[in-house]
Amino acid sequence: MEQKIQALITATKEKFGLTNYYLHTSSFRRSLDIFEDTTYILTTEWLPSHAKKVEEDDLNPPGTAIIDINVHTGQLKSILFVDNKSFAEKNIIVSTSTNDIIQWIEEETGLTYNEQFQLVEEGNGRLFFKECFMGIPVSTSGSIEIKYSQDGHLTLFSAIGQFPPKDKFKQDVPALSLEKVADLSKKQIKLIEFPLEKQKQILPFYGLEEIYITNDLTRTIPYEFFVNDKIQLAIDKIIYWDSPTNQSFEKIFLTFANDVTIEQVISKERHPNLLPITNPEKEQCISTVSDFLRQEYPNDTGKWILKTLYRQDNYIYATLKYNEHSDFIFKRKLLVIIDAENLQAINSMDSQFMLNTFEAYTTVKKRTITENQAFDQLKNHLELTPIYVYDKRLAQYILCGKLDCAFSVNATNGELVKLDDL
Repeated sequence: MEQKIQALITATKEKFGLTNYYLHTSSFRRSLDIFEDTTYILTTEWLPSHAKKVEEDDLNPPGTAIIDINVHTGQLKSILFVDNKSFAEKNIIVSTSTNDIIQWIEEETGLTYNEQFQLVEEGNGRLFFKECFMGIPVSTSGSIEIKYSQDGHLTLFSAIGQFPPKDKFKQDVPALSLEKVADLSKKQIKLIEFPLEKQKQILPFYGLEEIYITNDLTRTIPYEFFVNDKIQLAIDKIIYWDSPTNQSFEKIFLTFANDVTIEQVISKERHPNLLPITNPEKEQCISTVSDFLRQEYPNDTGKWILKTLYRQDNYIYATLKYNEHSDFIFKRKLLVIIDAENLQAINSMDSQFMLNTFEAYTTVKKRTITENQAFDQLKNHLELTPIYVYDKRLAQYILCGKLDCAFSVNATNGELVKLDDL
């Protein structure tokens, strides 16, 4: 393996024309994808030959090349030339024509244009692509970005996301229409209180809660951000206690030791975030969260719901939600960070500090229109977009329709407002 690493470094220098560079640092990192597979990445930093040695806290000089490569496949993940400047002796891309760049991406990634990625933005020396499957968008979407300098040298390539193989998709033909999902659309209308900065007011708006609808209309999947490197354990438990505690809580600063050793690379060690949280650990974490709340929020018994537990780095994170009904768009949340070794709480983050921003705002509760009236205004602006969504139950991407709306209705006066304008 060490010979393979050295061969990767040598091949990197030759492939990208780094004759005028010298290797400054190399290191490993690992990532976790939605399929719970661990990928090891080799990161190399190359300094231009004319640049002096960089100290640990110094910024990399212009022209520094930072290159990420998949250790086990040799596939390029990213390349960045600092300050959009390259001293490479040859141009990495054949030309700056869109077709040539697309062909280069296909060769580097093994992906097929219009089947697995599509161009969505182009201009000013930049091309931006998003993941697709047979021309249909994918959630959560991967992306590919390309930048080049005025003299035509590649200065950035970045491939972020899954880009799973075709066999991970259950191919289908879009069959949904707005007429078919009309009843469901009406149920997705929600009242949301939104803060308006200029007016210093919190006003009620009717809007559509986005949702994925399976192509066969049998079920829905909540619209949410899929977190790739977290295996979340659902708890959904209201935390009660009989009495507070006199013990004080002292925060401990977090330390992140993310260094990956060559031995871990060689053995393809599974990502530590995949280590299951055992039942004894779960019960102890629930007890730890309860003790923390008794210390820091002594009068809040029954006011917090422990939603999930998940591992990350050396810690177990407990996510909590305030146990109250609120139409305000920003909900109060709490994150309790637990040492994975001794299962004691060491730090926390409360979103209350952000909510305090709106204390000076005037809340307007009066509504002049009903939910049905709001839907009548919104129904002509509904959008139903085909999209592939990962289904954990099937361990495959399935075709859905994303039901969405770019508008909302001001509940105080019936005005139709673009969400982007709020």
